[in-house]
Amino acid sequence: MSDTPPQKPKIPHMSHLQSEPIPMSFASPQFLAQITAGTANLFPNSQMKTTNQLCMPMTSSGYDKMPTSYQSSSQVPMMTNNINAASSSSSAAASSGPKLLKPLPAQTIDASTFKGFKFVTLDSLQVETREVYDKISGTFQWEMCESQDDRCINFIRNECVNKRVFLVSSGGLGQKVVPEIHDLPQVYAIYIYCANVKFHQTWTKKYSKVRVVCDNDDLYLLPQFAVDVAQANIDWGNALLKQGTRDKAKEKFKLASDKLNDYVRNHDPAMDVEIKNKLEECK
Repeated sequence: MSDTPPQKPKIPHMSHLQSEPIPMSFASPQFLAQITAGTANLFPNSQMKTTNQLCMPMTSSGYDKMPTSYQSSSQVPMMTNNINAASSSSSAAASSGPKLLKPLPAQTIDASTFKGFKFVTLDSLQVETREVYDKISGTFQWEMCESQDDRCINFIRNECVNKRVFLVSSGGLGQKVVPEIHDLPQVYAIYIYCANVKFHQTWTKKYSKVRVVCDNDDLYLLPQFAVDVAQANIDWGNALLKQGTRDKAKEKFKLASDKLNDYVRNHDPAMDVEIKNKLEECK
């Protein structure tokens, strides 16, 4: 027999964020007793889900059967259209049929001062999902703050003036960062990816720029992210069209169309109509 010990099988990382501990206020007495006895796990890794469906062709993909776990809030101001995604574990109880993913309302961009988009994350993006985030954003140059909440706040506040910031955060880090940067004009959209959706939905309700709170980025975060990036490109195209630079405006409208067609089937069809009309204006 060989003296070489058998190698452990390599298990791929299935999430771009790490799990978060369950808040003690949500734990039952039985669960606390199990933790004390060492028979329970405080970090619910199984709750973090990713299917990597976006890396596959859209034909016959899971998006045709997306569970309706997006919940629009009628109390959110019209200019922000906040969307919080409920836990996928409860999606089976939701009504059948996919919900349309709505964009943010059009927001004016001053093309003479605008410096483009900036994508920031408070967590590392694993190889399995990083490619999709890069393709939707159109850049490999994300600002990777990786749990450095103070640096993230200072970067967005001081280095992103005249930009549109898209922020991806875990729930725990988001609790500190979101209140500090939410009202800055450069902050466009925030996405919370966490293990305990119900807990983090509670505090995010008062922050209208939080677009998604979810535990499955393939099904919930990435499609909404694609819709928001597409709308931001439409706004940029409108600014360029107003400035008279039709060729550059056409590029932005075409880019917006590509984001929608490549990454999310159930987007609002009104976006397609708007893009088509804008492309006609660019001729």
